[in-house]
Amino acid sequence: MTSTRAYRGVSADERRELRRATLLDTALDCLHDDGLSGVSVRSICARARLTPRYFYESFADLDALLVAAVDAVVDEVAAAALAGVASAGDDTAAQVRAAVDAGYGVVVTDARKANAFLVAAAGHGPLRERRHRVVTDFADLMMDNLSALSAQDPGQRREARATALFLMGGAAEVIEATLAGRLRMSRAALVDHLTRLWLGALGEGLGRTG
Repeated sequence: MTSTRAYRGVSADERRELRRATLLDTALDCLHDDGLSGVSVRSICARARLTPRYFYESFADLDALLVAAVDAVVDEVAAAALAGVASAGDDTAAQVRAAVDAGYGVVVTDARKANAFLVAAAGHGPLRERRHRVVTDFADLMMDNLSALSAQDPGQRREARATALFLMGGAAEVIEATLAGRLRMSRAALVDHLTRLWLGALGEGLGRTG
């Protein structure tokens, strides 16, 4: 039987959500400190000071937790990128730059989140399909929120989406290589480079934008 009583003013549902959030945050810590091969349900529970019983009330297994942890980082990157676009007015160049800088800022300023991004990029197990979906979701995010792309006819939109998928896949590789240390670029240089690529494709392939 599951308790629904409040304890010290906190309901059972709130306590469950707090435990889930703790496990997600601890998963980021363990991935960063121990690597993917060193992470287990036991190690995460020990670090979170929770019993396995509380792990399994939120997650079916370790892979489910890892996917959820990566998804939380992806959602944060998406929210930051959207906020960047919203703050940039109607200028396409400003929107692209703000989206790239804000989204990249989430992972470049937190080593744990950068590591989760790298785990996703490695394509481990269930994360392999998730990586493909991340690229598609972010391409569609740009399609729906950049003023130069959101009001196109169906034919233009198909071409624009193909271009956005190409750019987003390439951007993910550049970001992954930079975070992994295989490509040495400052945040400013990376943002400038990716912005130029997006604007070049928008200008050449989708009609010149202001």
